[in-house]
Amino acid sequence: MALPTLQGDSGQRLSDSLITGMTRSFTRARYQLFHTTLNPNGAGYVNVPRHDLSGPNAIYGAKRRLMSLTAGADGNFTHSLNTGLQGGTSYPILEFALATGTGLISGGAGLLFSVATLGLSLSRTAQRVLARGGDEIWQVEQIGLVNGETVHVGGYFLFDPYRNNGFSGGNGWLIHEERHTLDT
Repeated sequence: MALPTLQGDSGQRLSDSLITGMTRSFTRARYQLFHTTLNPNGAGYVNVPRHDLSGPNAIYGAKRRLMSLTAGADGNFTHSLNTGLQGGTSYPILEFALATGTGLISGGAGLLFSVATLGLSLSRTAQRVLARGGDEIWQVEQIGLVNGETVHVGGYFLFDPYRNNGFSGGNGWLIHEERHTLDT
């Protein structure tokens, strides 16, 4: 059986500290379908599949529920996740005021830059996705081809079990994606 062709990179990223909190792992051991090992052909490390990808029992995908989120006060993981989903802590108006003051001191280039960055900060049109108590975090892994290379894709999804009947991978919000080229 041939490797499936995977979609391009979604560009969805969260901080590594949030991913570590979801997976409870600081290493690449957080994935089931590949591992990192010493390069047998030289220096460094390579990523290799844990299973044979060419046999009839090849495994190209896996999914698992990582955690259920709790509701509560500031300081818990749900609050940290929502801060990350919103793009972190950002203050575009304050940044504009400080950059304007700097721009007036240093010349017109700083002022033009501050106006441009304010416009970009305020024009974000992405829909906000926020986690709530009871939501679940799921990890979905796939191995396939991207531009002729064998690639492992690890996606993290926010899933609302109260509105959906079972997680399938398509009925959640993709909140983070990591890609690793595999040495096969």
